Amino acid sequence: MLVQQLIEAEVAPAIYKLGITDTEINIDSIEENANASLSLAQQARRNINIFTQNLDSELYDNADFVMALSQLALRDNRTIIRILVHDSMQAIKKEHRLLNLARSMQGSVFIRNPSRLYQHIRSSYMVADSLGYIYRNRPHRHNYDATVNFMSPRRAATLDENFMEVWEQSTVDRDIKRLYI
Repeated sequence: MLVQQLIEAEVAPAIYKLGITDTEINIDSIEENANASLSLAQQARRNINIFTQNLDSELYDNADFVMALSQLALRDNRTIIRILVHDSMQAIKKEHRLLNLARSMQGSVFIRNPSRLYQHIRSSYMVADSLGYIYRNRPHRHNYDATVNFMSPRRAATLDENFMEVWEQSTVDRDIKRLYI
C-alpha cells in the first residue's frame, strides 16, 4: 500500500510531506521501508540520524538514497548526518555507498559505533529533521515491520534524544576509519 502511495506521491507530491502529514503508517516490506526512508531523506532540510544494526544495504545502499543524503549535506554546511552502526563489516566488504559518502563528506556525514553499554539495542530507525521517522523494533533479514510518520515531533524527539545519548558515548568505527587512510 505505501509503495503505491509513494509512487503516486511523485505524481501528486502532497500525499506524505515531512513536517505536515501526521499519519502513523505501518509497513512490512523491503520496498515500503526503502521508499519511506528515501522519501524522508529527500524531504529533510537540516539533519538525519540513522541507528542501524549493519547499515541495512537493502534500504540505504542505493544511488537514490545516497544522492538524497548528498544533496542534503551540500545544501547547508551546518547539515549533520549521523549514523550509528553496530557492525559495519558486511557493509565494508560490499563497499556500501554510505561509506563512500561519509569518506567524501567528512564534515557532514559521520559514522560511529555504539559503546558496549548500548550493544543490547536491537531496534533500527531513521529520524529526519526531528519531525519524521521510520522505526523498526526488531530488524532482521525477514522482518520489515516498521512504523513511519512524517510529522510526529514528539516521537521523533524521543528517538533523537535516545540517539544522541548513544552518540555521545560512541566511538569512531575503526574498520571504516582504516578505509579513509
